[in-house]
Amino acid sequence: MRKILGILKSCVIFILILAVMLEAASWLYIKYVNTDIPLPTYSFVNAGSKFWVLIDKRFGVWHAPGSSYLHNKSCFVVEYQANSSGMRDKERALRSDAPRVAVLGDSFVEGWGNASEDRLSDRLEAALGREVLNFGTSGGFGNIQEWQQYKYLVKQFDHDVVLLGVLPHNDFTDNSYDFAKAQGEREHRPYLVGSYPDYEMIYGANDLPGRKAGSQWLKSFDFTLREWSSLYRVLRYLGSYRLRGFHLEPRWMAEFQDKPDPNLSFYYDFKPADWDIMRYSLTELVREAKGKKVIIFTIPVHPDFVRYDGRTEPPLTRNLRALAQEQGFVYVDLLEEMTRRGLDAKSLFFVCDNHWSALGNRVAAEILEPYVRQALAAFPDHRQP
Repeated sequence: MRKILGILKSCVIFILILAVMLEAASWLYIKYVNTDIPLPTYSFVNAGSKFWVLIDKRFGVWHAPGSSYLHNKSCFVVEYQANSSGMRDKERALRSDAPRVAVLGDSFVEGWGNASEDRLSDRLEAALGREVLNFGTSGGFGNIQEWQQYKYLVKQFDHDVVLLGVLPHNDFTDNSYDFAKAQGEREHRPYLVGSYPDYEMIYGANDLPGRKAGSQWLKSFDFTLREWSSLYRVLRYLGSYRLRGFHLEPRWMAEFQDKPDPNLSFYYDFKPADWDIMRYSLTELVREAKGKKVIIFTIPVHPDFVRYDGRTEPPLTRNLRALAQEQGFVYVDLLEEMTRRGLDAKSLFFVCDNHWSALGNRVAAEILEPYVRQALAAFPDHRQP
């Protein structure tokens, strides 16, 4: 018995020493070899905190004012902060004597996975020397919601230029009531039903849900373990890749390839009825922004880059150029502009997530900055009283 206990003790000691050595080796690997992996912060995390919530009766999902959220993935850790108006942004006054820019969109515009200073909006603000207010939000936010958000929230803030990011990859489905029903989704968010241009606005659910405080112990434990173990971080980072042939690819790219329709691109594969809803929503937003300069840009994802040959204009790009000419806004296709620079989703997106990295935001800001600067030049430095 004593011999067995001695063996068990030796095994425990060996395992502990091995764990310490692996943890130390992992920390050194992150610190000096692979800086794409965030180092642990040695803090406890509450994953049950509410940041994106269904709280606005007009457009549904928004950030709880004054809330925060630690977004923790294998290749980034960033804390989001919402100001008193619910924007993921610094505090912004309603009134301004100088020209300002209001930016609308979904998770890409919000800055998913990026520190505030690395985002498109903050980079534009630094380059232009003008306030650039960020109204982007994750949570399945389509063009109908952006139109309603602009009408009932954004217009409360003085601004002169509107910059709207359209994500074809999910904006068509975010706009679609039929898609929501097929997915069994019943959320308080606006949809347009009927035929162009005679639409009726309805909501997926009649009432806003109550805000539940419930805790998420298992998720909180997982998030906290990430903040205490370098080894766990390295293992999770390796899980961000999939082996394809004899090389590794980001998991999100492999997941696109494994779909029955891997090259489905909504620059090409949209229905006329879905385009009608998009163009109606964009037209109404432009109408609400009367007297202001509006710039609309499209954001490509991996299948869009795969389908685009760099020569033939995609149907959505063609439609938006025609709509821009008809409605008097400026349209910028980032698919065309990024491809011209020799870039694709693999170079612009995170390894562990199919959203822009800091580089993706920087490139988007460099492309859009001349258009925004030209739009701002149409307005005086100081408003008339």
